[in-house]
Amino acid sequence: MNKTVLTFVVLFVAQLSFAGELDSILAKSRLLTEKKDYTEAIKTYENYIKLAQGENLKDVYIEVANCYFYQNKKDAVVKYIKDAISKYGFTEEDFIYSSILDEKLSSYALSVVYDDYFKLRKKYLATLD
Repeated sequence: MNKTVLTFVVLFVAQLSFAGELDSILAKSRLLTEKKDYTEAIKTYENYIKLAQGENLKDVYIEVANCYFYQNKKDAVVKYIKDAISKYGFTEEDFIYSSILDEKLSSYALSVVYDDYFKLRKKYLATLD
């Protein structure tokens, strides 16, 4: 009994430590974005994405898309926007009302992905079943 409780306590503490590490990585990514160091921000965001498997990363994908947009790397922008739609359910309303998505990027991305939007959205909805 004591070993079982101790095991759960150790696992719980380890999980809290990992969550704190993830928060730190995300905070660093956002700070780099604010400093307009988009290349480093993208690397840090991608590290976060790799470590945060199972999390809802919709907003993080949009933040990465913003960084690529600021670098004028439109192919990467489209990839991340499409992934946000197909993996995490980014919606048409998100294009309009998102406080994270750059306004100019919103107009650009919606026009570029619109023809594929419903197919991507359907792919996301299939993951919910």
